[in-house]
Amino acid sequence: MNHYTCPFSHLILSSRCSCQFSSKDCIAEKEFGTCTNDKSSSECQNLYQHLRENSSFVLKSHNQPNLSAGQQSKLKMGALISLQESTTSLSSKNVNDIFDLVKKIKDEYGDFGNINYSKLMPAIAKFKFRKKS
Repeated sequence: MNHYTCPFSHLILSSRCSCQFSSKDCIAEKEFGTCTNDKSSSECQNLYQHLRENSSFVLKSHNQPNLSAGQQSKLKMGALISLQESTTSLSSKNVNDIFDLVKKIKDEYGDFGNINYSKLMPAIAKFKFRKKS
């Protein structure tokens, strides 16, 4: 079976999201997530690239080529939850199927470049992966 890169694998491994094409693999004792569908992997990577390009201000990452793990989680999960709310009217802290959501986003906007990213930024800014106790 072929495996492809999943930009949302960290979210899947943390059980915040799931995807019909996700797969978990291990090398030695390291567990990592992969995608079993080439088209799905490409679409998800394309969405993530658009999110990354449009989020410098909210993540305070101007001229910063790499994001920290926390910034990546904030960007990915905050954006997915916001997009899920806008495309399905479902308010949840989890995403049941990332690829299904990506298809709905593509159907609604036609192209990831047409997403109104300024409406996603408040959700990204306020998202906290872990609650402080």
